[in-house]
Amino acid sequence: MEFTLVSDISNWLGDLDKLQRTGTCKSPKFLKPYHLATLAHVLRHRQLADISLGSKFDSYADTMQLWDALGIPSPYGPKVRLGGRYHPIELLNDERGIEAIAGKIGRLLASVCDTPETVDALQTMLRELIGNCYAHAAVPDGVYGAICAQIWGGGMKGQIALVDSGIGIRTSLKQNLSLWTRLQTENSCAMATEYGITSKPGNGHSGYGLAVARMLLEQNGGMLYVHSGDEVFVTRNGLIQTFETKVPWSGTLIVIEWDLCGRMDIGDVYRQLPLPEGIDDDDFF
Repeated sequence: MEFTLVSDISNWLGDLDKLQRTGTCKSPKFLKPYHLATLAHVLRHRQLADISLGSKFDSYADTMQLWDALGIPSPYGPKVRLGGRYHPIELLNDERGIEAIAGKIGRLLASVCDTPETVDALQTMLRELIGNCYAHAAVPDGVYGAICAQIWGGGMKGQIALVDSGIGIRTSLKQNLSLWTRLQTENSCAMATEYGITSKPGNGHSGYGLAVARMLLEQNGGMLYVHSGDEVFVTRNGLIQTFETKVPWSGTLIVIEWDLCGRMDIGDVYRQLPLPEGIDDDDFF
């Protein structure tokens, strides 16, 4: 199984733009979590509950509990929730649930990965990224974002999609006056993946989230896709892309894809960075 192409995500976001205008869109040939996380985000904010997705998409949407996330009855009626290698759409509405979500997705990975270090790294990365949603979002309805995930044991790949309802990376980083000069010429999504880049220096936000995710996924040979406003940053198998897009994204969209057999060692990452508060060298040696 190949990694998701950047063009696949871009084309889908274009289809979602069409969905908002016409109420319909075509179903991709192979559905992944990023399709459902972004769809749920759009439907919730545009209140487009009466749409035509097609039978294939409807079935996957039901499996990923799209209707539950929208707070409306499933067109298929009550569903028996069967076990599987997916984490259905979960709304981020309570900061106290960060650990539980990271744990559930970690256990999903552990079902096909026998390397505890990789599972631990994934959970740490998720705690950082989900925490960012609460730290940097300003929402009126108490829902800060949504997350879903899936693993493919046969293809040895995993994907997590995370969307937030925040003000966007560029607007957030503008709150840090020391970054204004760089923001005039640089891609804000790329800047956000650097250690220490934060909108709130000295206020408990030390810039670990996306920096840790980037370092882990580059270590693994996986992909990190960050899209906010009209800016995109991608690191995929060691190759970096930054560009502007004609289809802007409200808030921030993060797609993480990794090789289930590949290495992810959070200890190695933290040894390259100043240690987070409450952690010392003994935790990694």
